[in-house]
Amino acid sequence: MSDIEKDKKRDIVRRRIFMKNVPNYAELSGLEIGALCSPLLTKEESNVKYYDIFPKETLIEHFQEFYPGRTFVDVDFVAKTRSLSEVLGDIKFDYFIANHVIEHIPDFIGFFKAVYESLNDNGKFFLAIPDRRFTFDVDRPETSAGHLVVDYENNGSVDAAEHILDALIYHQDRDHLNIYWSDIEAQRYNFVHHHHVFNYENFLDKIIRPLIRMRYFPFSVLDCHYEPDLDNEFDIVLEKCTDWDQIHILGKKVPVQPPQDESSVNIYDFRLQMSQITKSGWFDPVWYLTTYPTVRISGLNPLKHYYFWGAYHGFNPSERFDSKYYLDTNPDVRQAGLNPLWHYLHNGAQEGRQPLPPKPFAPAQAFDPGSSVGKEEGEEQDGQDLGAGVNRPAAEAAEAAEAAEAAEAAEAAEAPAETAATEENAAETPASETDSEPKE
Repeated sequence: MSDIEKDKKRDIVRRRIFMKNVPNYAELSGLEIGALCSPLLTKEESNVKYYDIFPKETLIEHFQEFYPGRTFVDVDFVAKTRSLSEVLGDIKFDYFIANHVIEHIPDFIGFFKAVYESLNDNGKFFLAIPDRRFTFDVDRPETSAGHLVVDYENNGSVDAAEHILDALIYHQDRDHLNIYWSDIEAQRYNFVHHHHVFNYENFLDKIIRPLIRMRYFPFSVLDCHYEPDLDNEFDIVLEKCTDWDQIHILGKKVPVQPPQDESSVNIYDFRLQMSQITKSGWFDPVWYLTTYPTVRISGLNPLKHYYFWGAYHGFNPSERFDSKYYLDTNPDVRQAGLNPLWHYLHNGAQEGRQPLPPKPFAPAQAFDPGSSVGKEEGEEQDGQDLGAGVNRPAAEAAEAAEAAEAAEAAEAAEAPAETAATEENAAETPASETDSEPKE
């Protein structure tokens, strides 16, 4: 089959699949993205509008050599550097068409969500997607669902350099390409490439199904068709679904995970945990770098060093917390792989777990039960008996000695007066002075 014959059959198959799933298309409003010179529907037969990055004149200038003698569509919505949502605003359609478009979109999930917002309820989305096995991406690893999620969640921006690098490394003509990172980073490579690549045989199970389950893809799959004679693409028809519990793939419901409870805590969200540790004041970066000079010499971020490594190797965040003691006395925390300081701040303190080893008992002579200092030290022992630090045998011996001295003083007071006088004369001390203080 020649390329011209393939193109004709391709157009016939596309229209058949589309009209099967959108039989009343003539009564509806639609938008086709990237139609160039091969629109699925013409304006004469439908109420369709055309959307592209450039106006018609620029498209002819760039692509006419690849499509000689073909007529390009009049572009109704010109995006240039704007997103789909910015261009369409509040305008909504009953169906979208995008043939050989999605592989050129850096943010796969973001694009589908933008289409979702611009579709009326139960609106349809028809796509023709190239199968990488029959393109210049034949040696390229297929895009994973996880990669698409990271692209979407990466603070709203996609690192297109990774996509370009993959396209160059695994390109069919890679042996003739000189690849330098500085050129990629500066975006000096100017060639048509695919940001993502897919395979008909596992597109539904490895891309669509996990994205639906994770609540990233709010569409049901009505149809997915592959024509053996047209091996370079497959067709898929989606339907906007407003109820996650009703989403299905070819009539079979897809289990969807429950929405995240924003009030719940992800115990493995390290960014949030490090932020909470910083705000608590229990991590002292100056103390940490001073106490552990190897960290200072390494130039590592002190909090990251403690959070990911130091906490499990005997490093402490400050004088207020003993990491090794906490992990040793709380094996459940160690087993869960949680940072000990974060666990203490979030759970341990409320549960009565201790941040430091108990203080050793102080010697009897160093503790005065009547002093305010002794009281404060006793109170800091977190629920222990305030008198637990007193050496009781030593205290009892001291009390016995005081009682003996008191008894001797009483006997001296009862002795004959002349004996006392003799002692007083011998000491040449006035009686008035000895009466006021008992002699020891």
